[in-house]
Amino acid sequence: MNVKFARFTLALSLALLLAPFVAEAKPPKKPRPPKPGKPAQEQPSKPQGEPARAEQTPPAGLDGVDERLWHYQTGAARDALGRFMDQADGNAYVAMAYGRVLDQEKKYGDAEGRLRKATEMAPSDPAPFVYLGELQLRQGRNADDAFRKAAEVARAKGGSEASYYLGVAQQRLKQYDEAVATLQGARAPQPALIPYQIGVTRAFQENWPAAVEQLNRAVEMDSGLAYAYYYRGLAQDKLGRKDQLVGDMERFLTLAPNAPEAERAKAIIRSIKH
Repeated sequence: MNVKFARFTLALSLALLLAPFVAEAKPPKKPRPPKPGKPAQEQPSKPQGEPARAEQTPPAGLDGVDERLWHYQTGAARDALGRFMDQADGNAYVAMAYGRVLDQEKKYGDAEGRLRKATEMAPSDPAPFVYLGELQLRQGRNADDAFRKAAEVARAKGGSEASYYLGVAQQRLKQYDEAVATLQGARAPQPALIPYQIGVTRAFQENWPAAVEQLNRAVEMDSGLAYAYYYRGLAQDKLGRKDQLVGDMERFLTLAPNAPEAERAKAIIRSIKH
């Protein structure tokens, strides 16, 4: 046997021994076709987040309605609101103004519906929560939830304008010192509302001299602020100033003859004069 033939025989023997252990390359599996009558299942698409809610703004000119409401000029406020009424179902600020008009008209059920709608359309604005709470108080209901929500939203929003509504909410929650501190750094829809709200807070604290001082400032800044006279009259009464009490209640009745407190003001005047 020559050397070349021996090498060939050895190589062939090794190849035959190793053959069972060599893996064959297999082609990739083809996807199974769907069964007849059964459509192929699609992979569910990932849910997309809801689009961000666009922040609403009051239409130009709506602040004129607000001013009339603070002066308790209910009829004039409704007239001024007329040109915005086509937005009452879609704009939170028109809905809020409409709710406040209905509140002054003593249509409390409709007013609450509009104010709740405003809180839903502008959940990051404390104002509609404050006005909802005020409405509930007028009906003799517990309004703490509305004012707590207003305070929560105002803190989250931040800024001097939100601080005004935070201060009012704190006042209504009987956090009087906190309310005064907050209001002193706040910016109100009308400047006279700052001393007015501080004066009301002091009256709630039965700090009558401080209440009169602040409410004097409020009427100096805005002589048409009806409720400033009402609360100043109450404070004057506690200080024994009967003449000033009568004058303030009469002025209040001139400005707001249909206000919920009008009957009480009339009774106070009668008790002094007779």
